[in-house]
Amino acid sequence: MARHVPDHRAFAARAAPVTAVMQGLAAVVDRRSHAAARLSPAAAVVVLATMLAIVWAVVSVAGTRTALPHLFYLPIMLSAMMLGARGAVPTAVAAAILCGPLMPIDSATGAAQSVAGWSLRGAMFLCVGLVVSAALASRERRIGQEVTGAMSSVLFPTGSRAAEIALVPLVAGVLERREFHPVFQPIYSFNDGRLVAVEALTRFDTVPRRPPDAWFAAARCAGLRVELEVAAIESALEASGSLEGVPLSVNASPTTLIHPALRDLVQKHTDRPLTIELTEHDAVDDYAALLESIGDLRRLGVLLAVDDAGAGVSSVRHIVQLCPDVIKLDASLAQGVATNRTLMAMGQSILDFARRSGARLVVEGIEEMADLQAWAAMGADAVQGYVVGRPGPLPAAIPHPTLVRLANQRSRAGAPLPTVAMPRPARAHTEATR
Repeated sequence: MARHVPDHRAFAARAAPVTAVMQGLAAVVDRRSHAAARLSPAAAVVVLATMLAIVWAVVSVAGTRTALPHLFYLPIMLSAMMLGARGAVPTAVAAAILCGPLMPIDSATGAAQSVAGWSLRGAMFLCVGLVVSAALASRERRIGQEVTGAMSSVLFPTGSRAAEIALVPLVAGVLERREFHPVFQPIYSFNDGRLVAVEALTRFDTVPRRPPDAWFAAARCAGLRVELEVAAIESALEASGSLEGVPLSVNASPTTLIHPALRDLVQKHTDRPLTIELTEHDAVDDYAALLESIGDLRRLGVLLAVDDAGAGVSSVRHIVQLCPDVIKLDASLAQGVATNRTLMAMGQSILDFARRSGARLVVEGIEEMADLQAWAAMGADAVQGYVVGRPGPLPAAIPHPTLVRLANQRSRAGAPLPTVAMPRPARAHTEATR
């Protein structure tokens, strides 16, 4: 026997008008709830008291024997929309009293209601108020979670988004109490193994323990990005006072580079050779303003470096637009050149570009001896990475023995050494740019 197969399309067609009506009602309720939520608590109390009085007057005409007592659900639900559970509970209790002992079961005869009857109705009023309040609160939490997720996907594209967005309200306190300190990672010359620069990196001394990138991203969301970056640079300058003759390299976003606070800070330390690394991977909208600020900093003797070069299209555009003094090649392109012919060819091309543009090339993130030897043979200017020094206290200004040995080997083999020292002193750079 053939089985009957329901026609889902016919059912959907019949249900379409009902669905449209329900959607329309939902939209109306949504608009009314938003309007009600904008009322002040005092105004909300006045509105609810007025509604309770009007409903009581209507219901008392016929008594509770009819369906009119259901009108009390209107102020109860409205109170949940405006004030949540703290408004729904008192409104439900008031409705239970008005529709209970104060109202007969039949206005014509004046017969009183039973205690059980009006108590049950009062309990239903209270339940409806609590259920509506809980449903609205759950909806608000869900919307908040969706907004938080959308914000974190933009501001924190990687990592633990919930943990990182939770840092935002903590940034102001961390900044006020200066709960961070600098550590320093050495940069050595391939030419002779000398310490030619030291990069200052920020570490945070507070809980929750999160990476520096997470704190700086949270500062951006909190509107304190410039303040935190300038404070970190100031802390690095203060902690590196014994670094005589060796340039200090600090990190700054384009927003901080064009801010007067950075220029004012640099003017207090014109006796210190300083390199500012542009750390932003996003596109820059106004290169003219950025170039003007960089020009002011260069006149104070500051060198410009583009950090993480090759990590994205924006970093390449930074190089073309800003003509940096130093190009710091991202670890994703610097690592593995010893075993990857494609990476080696790309690295050689970038090195050639740096030479032709008058910039020095620093290879970052070098962790393997094979990559160190490969970059030394290719003629890179300087190296930074765990293989030559981890972040920590200020390093001693002495040559790195491994790099000295590699330079001596190349010299004995007749291989050309890098012809440009890295980096130039700030004073010499100032004279050259005038």
